[in-house]
Amino acid sequence: MANDESESTRSRGDVDRLSSLPDPLLHHIMSFLPAGRAVRLCVLSKRWKTLWTTLPVLNFIYSELWNNEVDPHAGRKYAFMGRFEEIVSSVLFLRDAATHLHTLSIDCTDSEPDTLFSTTIRPWIRYAIKHNLQVLSIDVDARLYLPSELFTCPSLENVAISGVESIAPPEIINLPSLKQLLLKQVRINRDFMSKLLCGCPVLEDLRVKGCSLKVSNITSQSLKHLTIISASLKGPIELIDTRNLMSFHCTMRAFCLKKEFIFNMPSLSEACIEFDFYPRKADYTKGSILCSLFNVSRLELKGSFTQECLKFEVPKCRTFTKLTCLSVHDLCLNCGFDLLTSLLEHCPNLKTLSLVHFSCLCEVVGPSLNIMEPRQARLLYVRKTSTENK
Repeated sequence: MANDESESTRSRGDVDRLSSLPDPLLHHIMSFLPAGRAVRLCVLSKRWKTLWTTLPVLNFIYSELWNNEVDPHAGRKYAFMGRFEEIVSSVLFLRDAATHLHTLSIDCTDSEPDTLFSTTIRPWIRYAIKHNLQVLSIDVDARLYLPSELFTCPSLENVAISGVESIAPPEIINLPSLKQLLLKQVRINRDFMSKLLCGCPVLEDLRVKGCSLKVSNITSQSLKHLTIISASLKGPIELIDTRNLMSFHCTMRAFCLKKEFIFNMPSLSEACIEFDFYPRKADYTKGSILCSLFNVSRLELKGSFTQECLKFEVPKCRTFTKLTCLSVHDLCLNCGFDLLTSLLEHCPNLKTLSLVHFSCLCEVVGPSLNIMEPRQARLLYVRKTSTENK
């Protein structure tokens, strides 16, 4: 009897429960692996032999090939790139042609510059587009020319492009399903941005980070979230006309030059402004960023020139009647306390105030603290990380 129970226990223990899971669940698990590792799972059993050929998500990561090397020299990296190209091409060529490819991710951030060529990557993108691609992520450091088919793909919903030296404006941009777009460290000219916004009727989330930007107008009726940070501008943005925009994150240098700028964002509820531009180079008779954000309920102000910029911004402020949450970074309360109180006078319904990365609080706070308390304030968060003279 005891032997029968032991054999039964062993029998239950030998059951391959993982392989008994349905394909969609196994595909989901495998989607978290680099494609090369996912393919190697074919040795587990007959059940896994062809499972990788129907994967809807493929992540190709160059660093997976050499991250165990102690000192990979440039020559070795070129050799690894050849191996990487071979892996990507083989996986795409051998996968089930009838299976849609939902996501294609290509990460070559640790490769030597220009080891990945347009002639190599363009066929990969074309293959993915032909297989109903919905999510595309390209992170490289190379002079790549993206195929024109990318800009007319009807199935694309989410695109992230990083490190591509420049994007030449195609003749036509028609992306009827695109909702999210990230451009990082890319050169963007005026023609491309205007065509992009016109050709993406349902675009909701646009993030531009560290790009060389030549854009004067941003007009969209579909945008809900807009981010423009750390951009190298070839001219100021003069107009943002986004009636349905809900959140806005930008660096000040995008606007505070010697021209007027106009914001039309009546639905805006959340904004973050990074003051990274010395204000004396700006002409504040042309406008004020804070004056344009009077309808937000949450506002974050930060950056190395926060205090200097607020000296020019606060006197032009309108009343923030909807503002309930305010976060101010990089403020010296010893010399900027009056500035802070002036700002708070424009926030009659404020409930939460956060001071982050401030200095010199000990010399100011005391009997005067009640000056900085708005009538409706309930919470005050203070987080000090900078060094203070004692």
